Formats: sequence, C-alpha cells, structure tokens
Amino acid sequence: MVRTSLREMLGRTGPFASVYFDSSHNAGDAARRLESQYLAIRGKLTEAGASEQVIGAVGIAVAAGPPAPGRSGRALIADAGTVLMNEPLTAPPEREIVRVSPLPFLLPLLEEREPHVPHVLVVADELSARLSAVNCYGDRIARTVDVLTDPVHRVRRGPKGHRPPRECARIALRRSIIGVSDAICTLADRVGASMILLAGDAAARAALRAILEDRYTTAARRCRTVDIDGHRDEVDAQVRAIIAEAADNRRKAVLERYHAECARPGGTATSGLAATTTALRATTVAHLLVDSATLDDREVYTGDTHTEIATAAAELTGPARVHRADEAIPAAALAGGSDIVPVTGRITLPDGVGALLRLR
Repeated sequence: MVRTSLREMLGRTGPFASVYFDSSHNAGDAARRLESQYLAIRGKLTEAGASEQVIGAVGIAVAAGPPAPGRSGRALIADAGTVLMNEPLTAPPEREIVRVSPLPFLLPLLEEREPHVPHVLVVADELSARLSAVNCYGDRIARTVDVLTDPVHRVRRGPKGHRPPRECARIALRRSIIGVSDAICTLADRVGASMILLAGDAAARAALRAILEDRYTTAARRCRTVDIDGHRDEVDAQVRAIIAEAADNRRKAVLERYHAECARPGGTATSGLAATTTALRATTVAHLLVDSATLDDREVYTGDTHTEIATAAAELTGPARVHRADEAIPAAALAGGSDIVPVTGRITLPDGVGALLRLR
C-alpha cells in the first residue's frame, strides 16, 4: 500500500489523476474483469488529458495491487508519473471516479477513512516499545523505541561510595521509561492526540502509565490513557473497537455543537460556500463539515496558496483561478489545519459545507 500523507500531497505539483474503482475479487473471472476495467480507466484518463507517464503509473499500480478477497474498492492518486496514494477501500465506491485536475480529489478517501480519532498506540515488551500515531486525517507515523529493562547485568560495581548496582539499575530503568514516555508525548503533540492506548507487557504498561500520568500535560488538554489487555493477536481488533466508539462519540459531539452554535446568536458556526470560504481563508476553521452529495459540481476561486479561496474573484488579492469546490475546499482545510468531518447522509448543509470556528 502506497500512502503519502494528505498534507504532503498538497505540496506536490499537479495535474493529479484521481481514480476510485471497484477492485472486488469475488468471482472466478476477477483478473480478466480487472484488466477490462483498467482499459476503461485508461480510456477515461486519456480523454481527460492525462500524460502517458501518469497513465502508465496508474496501470502499474492497478496490476500490482494485491487482490482483496470479497467486495472491495481501491483509491489511486498520482501526479506526473508517481503514484502518491494506492489504498484499499473497505467497499466498492458507489460509482467509478476518474479525474484529471490541478488538485487531488480527496473527499471519497476522507469519507472512507472517516471518522478518525487522533491517537498514539504503544505496544511495549521487555526490550522495546512500538509506537504508531494517527492524526485527524488518518495519516500514520510509526517508530520503535528501545527499552532498557534489565540493566542490572550491565552495571559494574563501582568504587566504594558509589551507588550499588541494583540502585543504578532502578535509575537506568526509570530513565529508559521516561525516554519512551517522552517519545510518546512528542508523537501525541505532533498528531494532536486525544488518547494514548497502551498494549503489550503488563509491567511495561504499568510503568509507562505511571510516568505518563505524572508527566504528560499541556495547557489545553490531557490525553486519556487506555489500557488494552489480552493477547497481541487481539490488539488490532480492540484498538478498532475503541477508536470506532470514540470516533462516533466525537462526531456526535461536533454535530451537536454545530447545531447549537448555529442556533445561538453570534455563535461560532458558519454555513454555505461564501461564509465557509471566508473562514477558510482566515484559517479560523476548527471543524469543516462537508456533504459531498450537496456540494456536487460547485466551483470556487483560488489564489496562489491553498487557503486563498473565495466564491468571488474580487475577494482575492492576486490572480484567481476557477477550481472545483469539492477539491479546493478540502485542500484549504488541510492547509489551514482544520479537521474535516464528512457528514453526507447525516445532516443537510447549505451548498454542502459548514464550519465550526476556532474559539478565540
């Protein structure tokens, strides 16, 4: 699986080919059907003006992608000859999408990935801790940190008056655990985590939890630490269940707050393209709500940066270009550090967009 972070993708130069298709492998002729499907995708890319380099890169990705059993889909995004995203989808898209445009079409991918809860997962054993962090866009960061758990055998007895080896061991162990906790906190701050999930060896978890509860705090929030018991084979399923529950609660809270702020005079909520693009341009959007079905084929104007976005060219200071709103608005939100909350089928938004603004 190829996965370029969404923000990194915005730094690339287009045009981009964005392809979403049914990659189901649930029939005996699946390979032949996939080949026929690629020929159709190739034809649409050619018609849309894609270069031979882009078409070739997409073709290699389609052919090389491992078949997922049963019904599934695939998302492919490529720039000039490089596949930036080759990600399986849990279900086939409702319709095949093939686009060539100045910006990547990310909404279907965000809807597939949503909702995400920024978190850090720690799987610790006696020798190391494997850390993986996920931000609100589903981008993942992973690293491994060594844990010194048996330093007593590595500490030689020093001259008279020095600490005994076992005391040195305790000090070294604490320093090691603090080092791991610092790495966890750094990742948590980097992705804006609201949860730290601890799995693996019970003793290592207990030591980390004690240090984290003592050390990890910021001016605005404190991460919730959650223990995951059970065999390692069960960790992934437990993590998915915890994140799904937290994500559902988080999305409900965002929607409830949006409704409340819309009803309150002077509330911190906007709706419609004009007000939302103004807020995106000012980078004051905390949560961008998007109903892709209503947004449809609407267009906006953009300037030299992704956050320069408006519904009228006169609102921009420099040259203005016309872009599809369903490509430019998510790009502006990502560039401005906004959380994107797909709400298709849950609420109706004027023009398909709304926003909760950052509290000042």
